[in-house]
Amino acid sequence: MRGSLAVISLISLSIAPAFCAGVAGRPGDLFNFGAGARSLGMGSAATAVVNDVTSVYYNPAGLGLLPSREVVFMRAMLFQGANYDYLGYAQNKSKTAGGWGLEFIRLGIQGAEGRDEFNQPTGGFGYSETAFSFASGWRGVLHPNMSLGVRGKMLQRSLAGSSDRLVGVDFGAQAGPFMGERLTLGAVASNVVGLKTGDTDDKLPTFLRVGAAYRVAGPLSIAGDFSNDKEFRLGTEYAFGMVSVRLGMADEGLTFGGGLVFKNRYRMDLAVLSHPELGMSQRIYLGYRFGAVAPTAKGRKMQFFAGQFLGEAQAALKKRDYLKASSALDTGIGIDPKLGGGEWRAKAERLRRIVMKLDLQAHPEDAEVLAQETEAAYIAYAAIDAYLAREEDRALLLAHAALGQEPSKGAYQHLLDALAGLGGRPVDRDLVLPPGRLAELKMKKAVDAVYARRFEAAIVLLREALWLDPENAAAWTKLGSAYFAVNDKERAAEAYRKAVELDPADTKLKEFMRAQGMRQ
Repeated sequence: MRGSLAVISLISLSIAPAFCAGVAGRPGDLFNFGAGARSLGMGSAATAVVNDVTSVYYNPAGLGLLPSREVVFMRAMLFQGANYDYLGYAQNKSKTAGGWGLEFIRLGIQGAEGRDEFNQPTGGFGYSETAFSFASGWRGVLHPNMSLGVRGKMLQRSLAGSSDRLVGVDFGAQAGPFMGERLTLGAVASNVVGLKTGDTDDKLPTFLRVGAAYRVAGPLSIAGDFSNDKEFRLGTEYAFGMVSVRLGMADEGLTFGGGLVFKNRYRMDLAVLSHPELGMSQRIYLGYRFGAVAPTAKGRKMQFFAGQFLGEAQAALKKRDYLKASSALDTGIGIDPKLGGGEWRAKAERLRRIVMKLDLQAHPEDAEVLAQETEAAYIAYAAIDAYLAREEDRALLLAHAALGQEPSKGAYQHLLDALAGLGGRPVDRDLVLPPGRLAELKMKKAVDAVYARRFEAAIVLLREALWLDPENAAAWTKLGSAYFAVNDKERAAEAYRKAVELDPADTKLKEFMRAQGMRQ
Protein backbone atom coordinates (compact mmCIF):
# COMPACT_ATOMS: atom_id res chain seq x y z
CA MET A 1 0.00 0.00 0.00
CA ARG A 2 3.07 2.24 -0.05
CA GLY A 3 2.30 3.52 -3.52
CA SER A 4 -1.10 4.68 -2.36
CA LEU A 5 -0.02 6.58 0.72
CA ALA A 6 -0.04 9.94 -1.03
CA VAL A 7 -3.61 9.39 -2.21
CA ILE A 8 -4.74 8.29 1.26
CA SER A 9 -3.19 11.40 2.76
CA LEU A 10 -5.06 13.58 0.26
CA ILE A 11 -8.34 11.90 1.19
CA SER A 12 -7.63 12.24 4.90
CA LEU A 13 -6.70 15.88 4.44
CA SER A 14 -10.03 16.57 2.80
CA ILE A 15 -12.17 14.61 5.27
CA ALA A 16 -10.53 14.81 8.70
CA PRO A 17 -10.60 18.60 9.16
CA ALA A 18 -14.30 18.63 8.42
CA PHE A 19 -15.02 16.17 11.18
CA CYS A 20 -12.52 16.46 13.98
CA ALA A 21 -9.88 18.59 15.57
CA GLY A 22 -7.13 16.02 15.07
CA VAL A 23 -4.01 16.20 13.00
CA ALA A 24 -5.10 15.67 9.41
CA GLY A 25 -3.64 12.69 7.63
CA ARG A 26 -2.36 10.95 10.75
CA PRO A 27 -2.87 7.16 10.62
CA GLY A 28 -5.76 6.18 12.85
CA ASP A 29 -7.51 9.55 12.79
CA LEU A 30 -10.70 7.55 12.51
CA PHE A 31 -10.34 7.13 16.28
CA ASN A 32 -10.38 10.91 16.70
CA PHE A 33 -13.40 11.73 14.52
CA GLY A 34 -15.85 11.50 17.41
CA ALA A 35 -18.38 8.99 18.68
CA GLY A 36 -21.21 10.94 20.27
CA ALA A 37 -22.96 14.18 19.50
CA ARG A 38 -22.77 15.10 23.18
CA SER A 39 -18.98 15.00 23.24
CA LEU A 40 -18.71 16.54 19.75
CA GLY A 41 -20.95 19.40 20.85
CA MET A 42 -18.49 20.01 23.69
CA GLY A 43 -15.52 20.17 21.34
CA SER A 44 -14.71 16.48 22.03
CA ALA A 45 -13.40 17.44 25.48
CA ALA A 46 -14.53 14.08 26.82
CA THR A 47 -11.57 12.42 28.55
CA ALA A 48 -12.83 13.21 32.06
CA VAL A 49 -16.53 13.44 31.17
CA VAL A 50 -17.63 10.14 29.63
CA ASN A 51 -19.23 7.36 31.66
CA ASP A 52 -21.53 5.93 29.01
CA VAL A 53 -21.14 3.71 25.94
CA THR A 54 -18.93 6.30 24.20
CA SER A 55 -16.31 5.62 26.88
CA VAL A 56 -15.19 2.81 24.57
CA TYR A 57 -14.17 5.52 22.10
CA TYR A 58 -12.94 8.38 24.30
CA ASN A 59 -11.68 6.81 27.52
CA PRO A 60 -12.26 3.15 28.48
CA ALA A 61 -11.96 4.07 32.17
CA GLY A 62 -15.39 5.73 31.88
CA LEU A 63 -16.89 2.24 31.74
CA GLY A 64 -16.05 1.98 35.43
CA LEU A 65 -19.10 4.15 36.14
CA LEU A 66 -21.33 2.91 33.35
CA PRO A 67 -24.94 3.53 34.51
CA SER A 68 -26.59 0.70 32.59
CA ARG A 69 -26.64 -1.34 29.39
CA GLU A 70 -26.71 0.97 26.36
CA VAL A 71 -26.60 0.93 22.55
CA VAL A 72 -25.98 3.94 20.28
CA PHE A 73 -25.81 4.73 16.59
CA MET A 74 -24.49 7.76 14.75
CA ARG A 75 -24.34 8.47 11.03
CA ALA A 76 -22.89 11.49 9.27
CA MET A 77 -22.55 12.68 5.70
CA LEU A 78 -19.14 14.27 5.36
CA PHE A 79 -17.25 16.38 2.86
CA GLN A 80 -16.94 15.12 -0.73
CA GLY A 81 -19.56 12.37 -0.31
CA ALA A 82 -17.82 10.51 2.53
CA ASN A 83 -19.99 8.59 5.00
CA TYR A 84 -19.20 7.97 8.64
CA ASP A 85 -21.05 5.36 10.73
CA TYR A 86 -20.63 4.56 14.40
CA LEU A 87 -22.29 1.75 16.35
CA GLY A 88 -21.55 1.13 20.02
CA TYR A 89 -22.76 -1.19 22.77
CA ALA A 90 -21.81 -1.40 26.46
CA GLN A 91 -23.07 -3.14 29.57
CA ASN A 92 -22.18 -3.57 33.22
CA LYS A 93 -20.10 -6.43 34.57
CA SER A 94 -22.08 -8.98 36.54
CA LYS A 95 -19.91 -9.40 39.64
CA THR A 96 -17.84 -6.26 39.97
CA ALA A 97 -18.14 -2.52 39.57
CA GLY A 98 -17.44 -1.57 35.98
CA GLY A 99 -18.47 -2.41 32.47
CA TRP A 100 -17.37 -3.56 29.05
CA GLY A 101 -18.24 -2.42 25.57
CA LEU A 102 -17.51 -2.70 21.89
CA GLU A 103 -17.79 -0.43 18.88
CA PHE A 104 -17.88 -0.62 15.10
CA ILE A 105 -16.78 2.35 12.98
CA ARG A 106 -16.72 2.81 9.23
CA LEU A 107 -15.57 5.71 7.09
CA GLY A 108 -16.01 5.34 3.33
CA ILE A 109 -15.86 7.34 0.11
CA GLN A 110 -16.69 6.18 -3.40
CA GLY A 111 -16.16 7.69 -6.84
CA ALA A 112 -12.93 9.52 -6.06
CA GLU A 113 -10.81 10.37 -9.09
CA GLY A 114 -7.32 8.86 -9.01
CA ARG A 115 -4.14 10.60 -10.22
CA ASP A 116 -0.66 9.27 -10.85
CA GLU A 117 2.62 10.93 -9.96
CA PHE A 118 2.31 13.07 -13.11
CA ASN A 119 -1.19 14.21 -12.08
CA GLN A 120 -2.79 12.25 -14.91
CA PRO A 121 -6.26 10.66 -14.37
CA THR A 122 -6.14 6.94 -13.56
CA GLY A 123 -9.87 6.32 -13.13
CA GLY A 124 -12.24 6.18 -10.17
CA PHE A 125 -11.59 4.31 -6.95
CA GLY A 126 -13.00 3.83 -3.46
CA TYR A 127 -11.45 4.20 -0.04
CA SER A 128 -12.67 2.90 3.32
CA GLU A 129 -11.56 2.57 6.92
CA THR A 130 -13.27 0.04 9.16
CA ALA A 131 -12.51 -0.27 12.86
CA PHE A 132 -13.56 -2.58 15.65
CA SER A 133 -12.77 -2.02 19.34
CA PHE A 134 -13.36 -3.84 22.59
CA ALA A 135 -12.91 -2.11 25.96
CA SER A 136 -13.30 -2.87 29.63
CA GLY A 137 -13.31 -0.60 32.68
CA TRP A 138 -13.12 -1.19 36.44
CA ARG A 139 -13.96 1.02 39.39
CA GLY A 140 -12.02 1.12 42.67
CA VAL A 141 -9.01 -0.97 41.61
CA LEU A 142 -6.12 1.09 42.97
CA HIS A 143 -8.16 3.74 44.79
CA PRO A 144 -11.86 4.00 45.64
CA ASN A 145 -12.24 7.14 43.53
CA MET A 146 -10.38 5.80 40.51
CA SER A 147 -11.53 3.95 37.41
CA LEU A 148 -9.11 2.19 35.07
CA GLY A 149 -9.76 0.91 31.57
CA VAL A 150 -8.16 -0.75 28.57
CA ARG A 151 -9.17 -0.81 24.92
CA GLY A 152 -7.98 -3.03 22.10
CA LYS A 153 -8.70 -1.78 18.58
CA MET A 154 -8.16 -2.88 15.02
CA LEU A 155 -8.26 -0.62 11.94
CA GLN A 156 -8.68 -2.08 8.45
CA ARG A 157 -7.88 0.29 5.57
CA SER A 158 -8.71 -0.41 1.96
CA LEU A 159 -7.78 1.62 -1.13
CA ALA A 160 -8.53 0.29 -4.60
CA GLY A 161 -6.85 -3.15 -4.59
CA SER A 162 -4.61 -2.57 -1.56
CA SER A 163 -5.35 -3.03 2.13
CA ASP A 164 -3.59 -3.09 5.47
CA ARG A 165 -4.41 -3.55 9.13
CA LEU A 166 -3.30 -1.53 12.17
CA VAL A 167 -3.76 -2.70 15.77
CA GLY A 168 -3.41 -0.67 18.96
CA VAL A 169 -4.02 -0.86 22.70
CA ASP A 170 -5.09 2.13 24.81
CA PHE A 171 -5.06 2.59 28.59
CA GLY A 172 -7.27 5.06 30.40
CA ALA A 173 -7.91 6.41 33.88
CA GLN A 174 -10.50 8.60 35.55
CA ALA A 175 -10.31 9.91 39.11
CA GLY A 176 -12.96 11.63 41.17
CA PRO A 177 -15.25 13.20 41.92
CA PHE A 178 -13.28 15.51 44.21
CA MET A 179 -13.95 18.92 45.75
CA GLY A 180 -17.49 18.23 46.84
CA GLU A 181 -18.23 15.96 43.88
CA ARG A 182 -17.41 18.73 41.41
CA LEU A 183 -14.04 17.84 39.89
CA THR A 184 -13.20 14.78 37.77
CA LEU A 185 -9.84 14.08 36.13
CA GLY A 186 -9.03 11.79 33.20
CA ALA A 187 -6.15 10.55 31.08
CA VAL A 188 -5.72 8.28 28.08
CA ALA A 189 -2.50 6.81 26.69
CA SER A 190 -3.30 5.75 23.12
CA ASN A 191 -1.56 3.07 21.10
CA VAL A 192 0.85 2.11 23.84
CA VAL A 193 1.03 -1.22 22.05
CA GLY A 194 0.87 -1.21 18.24
CA LEU A 195 1.04 -3.77 15.43
CA LYS A 196 0.69 -3.60 11.64
CA THR A 197 0.11 -6.03 8.82
CA GLY A 198 -0.18 -5.55 5.06
CA ASP A 199 1.61 -3.36 2.59
CA THR A 200 2.20 -0.29 4.74
CA ASP A 201 4.82 1.53 6.74
CA ASP A 202 2.16 3.30 8.83
CA LYS A 203 1.50 2.60 12.47
CA LEU A 204 -0.90 4.05 14.97
CA PRO A 205 0.89 6.94 16.73
CA THR A 206 1.39 6.91 20.47
CA PHE A 207 0.08 9.97 22.27
CA LEU A 208 -1.22 11.08 25.65
CA ARG A 209 -4.35 13.08 26.37
CA VAL A 210 -5.33 14.46 29.78
CA GLY A 211 -8.54 16.17 30.77
CA ALA A 212 -10.59 17.65 33.57
CA ALA A 213 -14.28 18.31 34.10
CA TYR A 214 -15.74 20.65 36.70
CA ARG A 215 -19.35 21.21 37.71
CA VAL A 216 -19.47 24.96 38.20
CA ALA A 217 -22.94 25.25 39.69
CA GLY A 218 -26.02 23.05 39.51
CA PRO A 219 -26.42 21.79 35.92
CA LEU A 220 -23.55 23.86 34.46
CA SER A 221 -20.25 22.09 33.84
CA ILE A 222 -17.08 22.72 31.85
CA ALA A 223 -14.45 20.33 30.50
CA GLY A 224 -11.06 20.61 28.90
CA ASP A 225 -8.60 18.24 27.19
CA PHE A 226 -4.97 18.67 26.25
CA SER A 227 -2.70 16.24 24.40
CA ASN A 228 1.05 16.00 23.93
CA ASP A 229 0.67 17.05 20.28
CA LYS A 230 -0.53 20.44 21.65
CA GLU A 231 -4.15 19.86 20.73
CA PHE A 232 -6.52 21.69 23.07
CA ARG A 233 -10.25 21.08 23.45
CA LEU A 234 -12.73 22.99 25.60
CA GLY A 235 -16.43 22.42 26.14
CA THR A 236 -19.35 23.34 28.37
CA GLU A 237 -22.76 21.81 29.01
CA TYR A 238 -25.90 23.10 30.67
CA ALA A 239 -28.36 20.30 31.45
CA PHE A 240 -31.80 21.06 32.81
CA GLY A 241 -34.40 18.32 33.06
CA MET A 242 -34.55 16.35 29.83
CA VAL A 243 -32.78 19.05 27.78
CA SER A 244 -29.07 19.81 27.39
CA VAL A 245 -27.30 22.66 25.62
CA ARG A 246 -23.61 22.48 24.70
CA LEU A 247 -20.83 24.66 23.32
CA GLY A 248 -17.25 23.72 22.51
CA MET A 249 -14.02 24.83 20.94
CA ALA A 250 -11.34 22.74 19.25
CA ASP A 251 -8.32 23.58 17.11
CA GLU A 252 -10.42 23.50 13.95
CA GLY A 253 -13.26 25.75 15.15
CA LEU A 254 -16.37 26.07 17.27
CA THR A 255 -18.90 23.35 18.00
CA PHE A 256 -22.32 23.50 19.55
CA GLY A 257 -25.32 21.27 20.03
CA GLY A 258 -28.02 19.95 22.30
CA GLY A 259 -29.76 16.82 23.42
CA LEU A 260 -33.03 15.34 24.65
CA VAL A 261 -33.59 12.38 26.97
CA PHE A 262 -36.98 10.66 26.97
CA LYS A 263 -38.20 8.44 29.84
CA ASN A 264 -34.61 8.02 31.03
CA ARG A 265 -34.08 5.57 28.16
CA TYR A 266 -34.19 7.23 24.77
CA ARG A 267 -31.56 9.77 23.83
CA MET A 268 -31.17 12.03 20.82
CA ASP A 269 -28.29 14.48 20.45
CA LEU A 270 -27.33 16.93 17.73
CA ALA A 271 -23.92 18.46 17.21
CA VAL A 272 -22.96 21.16 14.71
CA LEU A 273 -19.30 21.63 13.81
CA SER A 274 -17.90 24.72 12.21
CA HIS A 275 -14.79 24.63 10.03
CA PRO A 276 -13.18 27.83 8.69
CA GLU A 277 -12.76 26.40 5.17
CA LEU A 278 -15.30 23.59 4.82
CA GLY A 279 -18.22 25.26 6.56
CA MET A 280 -20.84 23.64 8.79
CA SER A 281 -21.60 19.95 9.27
CA GLN A 282 -24.08 18.14 11.53
CA ARG A 283 -24.08 14.91 13.53
CA ILE A 284 -27.18 13.12 14.79
CA TYR A 285 -26.80 10.60 17.58
CA LEU A 286 -29.43 8.12 18.77
CA GLY A 287 -29.10 6.06 21.93
CA TYR A 288 -31.12 3.65 24.04
CA ARG A 289 -30.59 2.47 27.61
CA PHE A 290 -32.03 -0.89 28.58
CA GLY A 291 -34.05 -0.27 31.71
CA ALA A 292 -34.88 3.00 33.37
CA VAL A 293 -31.90 4.74 34.95
CA ALA A 294 -32.14 6.20 38.42
CA PRO A 295 -31.97 10.01 38.65
CA THR A 296 -28.49 9.84 40.17
CA ALA A 297 -25.53 10.12 37.87
CA LYS A 298 -24.43 6.56 38.37
CA GLY A 299 -27.82 4.89 38.15
CA ARG A 300 -29.33 1.88 39.83
CA LYS A 301 -26.74 -0.57 38.58
CA MET A 302 -23.87 1.32 40.18
CA GLN A 303 -25.89 1.79 43.37
CA PHE A 304 -26.31 -1.98 43.44
CA PHE A 305 -22.55 -2.51 43.22
CA ALA A 306 -21.96 0.18 45.85
CA GLY A 307 -24.43 -1.58 48.13
CA GLN A 308 -22.57 -4.85 47.67
CA PHE A 309 -19.33 -3.24 48.82
CA LEU A 310 -21.14 -1.67 51.78
CA GLY A 311 -22.45 -5.09 52.79
CA GLU A 312 -18.94 -6.52 52.47
CA ALA A 313 -17.57 -3.69 54.63
CA GLN A 314 -20.20 -4.21 57.32
CA ALA A 315 -19.50 -7.94 57.42
CA ALA A 316 -15.76 -7.28 57.70
CA LEU A 317 -16.35 -4.81 60.55
CA LYS A 318 -18.30 -7.44 62.48
CA LYS A 319 -15.34 -9.79 62.06
CA ARG A 320 -13.06 -6.89 63.13
CA ASP A 321 -11.15 -7.10 59.86
CA TYR A 322 -10.62 -3.35 59.68
CA LEU A 323 -8.26 -3.37 56.72
CA LYS A 324 -10.73 -5.24 54.51
CA ALA A 325 -13.64 -3.17 55.82
CA SER A 326 -11.87 0.08 54.99
CA SER A 327 -10.97 -1.06 51.48
CA ALA A 328 -14.50 -2.28 50.71
CA LEU A 329 -16.12 0.82 52.18
CA ASP A 330 -13.82 3.15 50.26
CA THR A 331 -14.65 1.31 47.04
CA GLY A 332 -18.38 1.56 47.71
CA ILE A 333 -18.13 5.29 48.45
CA GLY A 334 -16.01 5.75 45.33
CA ILE A 335 -18.81 4.23 43.25
CA ASP A 336 -21.62 6.12 44.99
CA PRO A 337 -20.62 9.03 47.29
CA LYS A 338 -24.21 9.14 48.62
CA LEU A 339 -24.07 5.53 49.75
CA GLY A 340 -26.33 4.91 52.73
CA GLY A 341 -27.73 8.42 52.51
CA GLY A 342 -24.24 9.91 52.85
CA GLU A 343 -23.78 8.56 56.40
CA TRP A 344 -21.07 6.09 55.42
CA ARG A 345 -18.89 8.62 53.63
CA ALA A 346 -17.81 10.20 56.92
CA LYS A 347 -17.39 6.76 58.49
CA ALA A 348 -15.24 5.64 55.57
CA GLU A 349 -12.97 8.65 56.04
CA ARG A 350 -12.60 8.03 59.79
CA LEU A 351 -12.03 4.30 59.36
CA ARG A 352 -9.35 5.06 56.76
CA ARG A 353 -7.63 7.35 59.28
CA ILE A 354 -7.57 4.63 61.93
CA VAL A 355 -6.25 2.00 59.54
CA MET A 356 -3.53 4.36 58.33
CA LYS A 357 -2.64 5.47 61.87
CA LEU A 358 -2.35 1.84 62.99
CA ASP A 359 -0.52 0.97 59.76
CA LEU A 360 -2.28 -2.39 59.67
CA GLN A 361 -0.96 -3.11 56.19
CA ALA A 362 2.58 -3.19 57.54
CA HIS A 363 1.61 -4.77 60.89
CA PRO A 364 -0.57 -7.83 60.22
CA GLU A 365 0.19 -9.07 63.73
CA ASP A 366 -1.81 -6.15 65.14
CA ALA A 367 -4.64 -6.84 62.71
CA GLU A 368 -4.69 -10.45 63.89
CA VAL A 369 -4.87 -9.46 67.57
CA LEU A 370 -7.72 -7.01 66.94
CA ALA A 371 -9.69 -9.73 65.13
CA GLN A 372 -9.41 -12.33 67.92
CA GLU A 373 -12.40 -13.63 69.88
CA THR A 374 -11.34 -12.00 73.16
CA GLU A 375 -12.95 -9.48 75.48
CA ALA A 376 -10.18 -6.98 74.77
CA ALA A 377 -10.78 -7.26 71.01
CA TYR A 378 -14.50 -6.63 71.51
CA ILE A 379 -13.76 -3.59 73.68
CA ALA A 380 -11.39 -2.34 70.98
CA TYR A 381 -14.17 -2.86 68.43
CA ALA A 382 -16.50 -0.76 70.58
CA ALA A 383 -13.81 1.94 70.73
CA ILE A 384 -13.44 2.00 66.95
CA ASP A 385 -17.21 1.97 66.48
CA ALA A 386 -17.48 4.96 68.82
CA TYR A 387 -14.83 6.82 66.85
CA LEU A 388 -16.70 6.12 63.60
CA ALA A 389 -19.79 7.64 65.26
CA ARG A 390 -17.78 10.77 66.17
CA GLU A 391 -17.81 9.92 69.91
CA GLU A 392 -14.13 10.60 70.54
CA ASP A 393 -14.34 10.70 74.36
CA ARG A 394 -16.08 7.34 74.52
CA ALA A 395 -13.67 5.85 71.98
CA LEU A 396 -10.63 6.96 73.95
CA LEU A 397 -12.00 5.64 77.26
CA LEU A 398 -12.77 2.25 75.73
CA ALA A 399 -9.28 2.13 74.20
CA HIS A 400 -7.85 2.62 77.71
CA ALA A 401 -10.01 -0.27 78.90
CA ALA A 402 -8.96 -2.53 76.02
CA LEU A 403 -5.30 -2.01 76.90
CA GLY A 404 -6.10 -2.48 80.58
CA GLN A 405 -7.72 -5.81 79.75
CA GLU A 406 -4.65 -7.10 77.89
CA PRO A 407 -1.69 -4.78 78.63
CA SER A 408 0.80 -7.22 77.13
CA LYS A 409 -0.61 -6.88 73.60
CA GLY A 410 1.00 -4.07 71.65
CA ALA A 411 -2.00 -3.80 69.30
CA TYR A 412 -4.10 -2.22 72.06
CA GLN A 413 -1.36 0.22 72.97
CA HIS A 414 -1.15 1.21 69.31
CA LEU A 415 -4.93 1.65 69.16
CA LEU A 416 -4.92 3.85 72.26
CA ASP A 417 -2.11 6.00 70.86
CA ALA A 418 -3.86 6.21 67.47
CA LEU A 419 -7.21 7.35 68.91
CA ALA A 420 -5.50 9.80 71.25
CA GLY A 421 -3.56 11.28 68.35
CA LEU A 422 -6.58 11.47 66.04
CA GLY A 423 -8.69 13.13 68.71
CA GLY A 424 -5.97 15.47 69.93
CA ARG A 425 -6.32 14.11 73.47
CA PRO A 426 -3.67 12.82 75.90
CA VAL A 427 -3.31 9.25 77.09
CA ASP A 428 -4.01 8.90 80.85
CA ARG A 429 -1.96 6.00 82.19
CA ASP A 430 -4.06 5.96 85.39
CA LEU A 431 -7.02 4.89 83.26
CA VAL A 432 -5.32 1.85 81.75
CA LEU A 433 -7.43 -0.61 83.75
CA PRO A 434 -9.73 -3.54 82.97
CA PRO A 435 -13.24 -2.28 82.15
CA GLY A 436 -14.76 -3.44 85.46
CA ARG A 437 -12.17 -1.68 87.60
CA LEU A 438 -12.23 1.39 85.39
CA ALA A 439 -16.02 1.58 85.73
CA GLU A 440 -15.71 1.31 89.52
CA LEU A 441 -13.15 4.12 89.49
CA LYS A 442 -15.52 6.34 87.49
CA MET A 443 -18.42 5.58 89.86
CA LYS A 444 -16.31 6.36 92.93
CA LYS A 445 -15.31 9.71 91.43
CA ALA A 446 -18.96 10.35 90.56
CA VAL A 447 -20.02 9.75 94.18
CA ASP A 448 -17.33 12.17 95.32
CA ALA A 449 -18.64 14.71 92.84
CA VAL A 450 -22.20 14.30 94.16
CA TYR A 451 -21.04 14.90 97.74
CA ALA A 452 -19.32 18.03 96.49
CA ARG A 453 -22.60 18.99 94.78
CA ARG A 454 -20.89 18.95 91.36
CA PHE A 455 -23.78 17.15 89.72
CA GLU A 456 -22.84 17.93 86.11
CA ALA A 457 -19.41 16.37 86.65
CA ALA A 458 -21.08 13.36 88.29
CA ILE A 459 -23.31 12.90 85.24
CA VAL A 460 -20.27 12.83 82.95
CA LEU A 461 -18.46 10.32 85.16
CA LEU A 462 -21.50 8.05 85.45
CA ARG A 463 -22.08 8.04 81.72
CA GLU A 464 -18.43 7.05 81.27
CA ALA A 465 -18.93 4.22 83.77
CA LEU A 466 -21.91 3.03 81.73
CA TRP A 467 -19.87 3.12 78.53
CA LEU A 468 -17.71 0.51 80.20
CA ASP A 469 -20.48 -1.44 81.96
CA PRO A 470 -23.88 -0.69 80.40
CA GLU A 471 -25.59 -3.46 82.46
CA ASN A 472 -24.73 -1.84 85.80
CA ALA A 473 -28.09 -1.12 87.47
CA ALA A 474 -26.48 0.83 90.34
CA ALA A 475 -24.78 3.18 87.86
CA TRP A 476 -28.11 3.83 86.09
CA THR A 477 -29.76 4.58 89.46
CA LYS A 478 -27.01 7.03 90.42
CA LEU A 479 -27.20 8.65 86.98
CA GLY A 480 -30.95 9.11 87.40
CA SER A 481 -30.40 10.71 90.81
CA ALA A 482 -27.78 13.09 89.35
CA TYR A 483 -30.21 14.15 86.63
CA PHE A 484 -32.96 14.56 89.24
CA ALA A 485 -30.64 16.80 91.28
CA VAL A 486 -30.25 19.21 88.33
CA ASN A 487 -34.04 19.10 87.76
CA ASP A 488 -33.81 17.14 84.48
CA LYS A 489 -36.70 14.82 85.37
CA GLU A 490 -37.17 13.47 81.86
CA ARG A 491 -33.64 12.06 81.65
CA ALA A 492 -33.84 11.01 85.29
CA ALA A 493 -36.92 8.93 84.50
CA GLU A 494 -35.18 7.33 81.52
CA ALA A 495 -32.18 6.34 83.69
CA TYR A 496 -34.43 5.01 86.46
CA ARG A 497 -36.45 2.93 83.99
CA LYS A 498 -33.22 1.37 82.69
CA ALA A 499 -32.17 0.59 86.27
CA VAL A 500 -35.51 -1.08 87.03
CA GLU A 501 -35.29 -3.05 83.79
CA LEU A 502 -31.92 -4.43 84.90
CA ASP A 503 -32.97 -4.92 88.54
CA PRO A 504 -36.73 -5.51 88.79
CA ALA A 505 -36.36 -6.30 92.53
CA ASP A 506 -35.46 -2.69 93.40
CA THR A 507 -38.76 -1.85 95.13
CA LYS A 508 -37.45 1.35 96.73
CA LEU A 509 -36.64 2.84 93.32
CA LYS A 510 -40.07 1.82 91.99
CA GLU A 511 -41.80 3.49 94.96
CA PHE A 512 -39.76 6.65 94.43
CA MET A 513 -40.69 6.73 90.73
CA ARG A 514 -44.40 6.33 91.60
CA ALA A 515 -44.15 9.14 94.14
CA GLN A 516 -42.66 11.41 91.46
CA GLY A 517 -45.27 10.40 88.89
CA MET A 518 -42.69 8.71 86.65
CA ARG A 519 -43.82 6.02 84.25
CA GLN A 520 -42.12 2.67 84.97
